[in-house]
Amino acid sequence: MLSLALALALALVACAGSGALETSTEMPKTPRRPDGVVLEPPPAMPAPSDRAAATGIVALREPLADKDVEDVVRAYVRAFEREDLEALVQLLAQEASPLGRAGSKAQLVELWRTKMKNFEYQKLAGVEVVRVAQIEKHGYDTLGASGAPARPAEMRPGDLYVRVPIATPRVGSDQLFGDVLVLLLRREDGRLKIAGQADESGS
Repeated sequence: MLSLALALALALVACAGSGALETSTEMPKTPRRPDGVVLEPPPAMPAPSDRAAATGIVALREPLADKDVEDVVRAYVRAFEREDLEALVQLLAQEASPLGRAGSKAQLVELWRTKMKNFEYQKLAGVEVVRVAQIEKHGYDTLGASGAPARPAEMRPGDLYVRVPIATPRVGSDQLFGDVLVLLLRREDGRLKIAGQADESGS
């Protein structure tokens, strides 16, 4: 018993000599770091299209509303009424051209400039110019079918081919527009732009 008591006393002395024991309240207060996680990159999405087969992952564009087309048509006519060539240029796609003929964006702009120089489009102010309710819209796949117009060479998948009946093609003896305005519309920068334009006149 004496040797056991002596051993306990020596142990207490040794602990006292080494200082107080660390407690949980005296440990370093550094922020706890969470466990590492593996970050996976988001899956690559295919380019959006107007239609696709029901296989795999597809990304479809939001369907065009009638209002989107009507807004472009009205902006086109309004620019002519004001004889505002710059406003027409803002409506053009990057690779716009006259429809049905070899040409460039610059040639289409020059064609419009000549029309504005030769005719007084301001006479159309306050007049119903286009028949919006009768606008015809055709997609890439529907053109060329029986009863549909021929697909223009300038058209790409995703473009929209629009035929707009003109209510007031002429004022007096001046032929300001054809009987039908034809526009090739293309999505660029999140909006519809004019990629091609032509006029159709009856015989």
